Amino acid sequence: MTISASLGEPVLRLWGYGSANSRVELSGRGVADFAYSRSDGYYEFSKAFLPAPTDFLYPELCLTAIDQTGRATPPTCIPALPANEFSYDIGPIILPPTLSLEAGSTTPDTQVAASGMTIPNSEVKIVLAEGGTGNPLTKLSIVTEVLAYYIPNYTVKSDSQGYFNFNMPATTSDKWRMFAITNYSQVATSPKSNTLTFEVISPALAAAQKFWKLILSLLTLPVFISFEILIILVLIALLLVKRGKKKVSPTISNKIDEYQAYLISKRLPKI
Repeated sequence: MTISASLGEPVLRLWGYGSANSRVELSGRGVADFAYSRSDGYYEFSKAFLPAPTDFLYPELCLTAIDQTGRATPPTCIPALPANEFSYDIGPIILPPTLSLEAGSTTPDTQVAASGMTIPNSEVKIVLAEGGTGNPLTKLSIVTEVLAYYIPNYTVKSDSQGYFNFNMPATTSDKWRMFAITNYSQVATSPKSNTLTFEVISPALAAAQKFWKLILSLLTLPVFISFEILIILVLIALLLVKRGKKKVSPTISNKIDEYQAYLISKRLPKI
């Protein structure tokens, strides 16, 4: 990266490379601008005005790229510039690749693809870390045990439009973390992409998850909602009937006893 300065009004020319045909946003205190990268990944902010400096420094500025599919890179921030000049020319700033997973989990007998975008025709280094299951008792240890190890990195190459893809490992049931880095040149690389988490689960657990999702989806159907309402109405009716039985008037046997007592009281005297 080179930085040059000249006297004049306080403006910034900032340029570099990132995902092809993406929206590059520049943000900071008092600064909000955007530009679009070309098909070769080149972008440029030719005249970004700088806000008033504080303590002899201009505020920190950050760049974020959003590719054609809506995936965003983590912010790439430029250190605060000294306020002893009025015009700056900064570049090249290499932005991280974008990255996404086809699914967050899979089984050992299937594969899930990962894909992203970066500078066209560039090498992309893929860094994978496998998380160990570990012993629950180690959580009580004062010294934290590292429960993940990195497997050897490998590289893929983006095509002429900046796309790249690869398959995630799915040999054993475990959790994985991964990110990508673009090799801009032999001595320069981009910052790392977002770190994604991926899990390989057993076929039995995958089947149980699918069954549970099916049950939840069925409960949202109109016919099942109507059935649930019907059950609630039946339960309310049964509750009302039960309460009504507690308020029954005197029984028939009580009425008969009262009538017999009346007849005895009216019995005629003997002659």
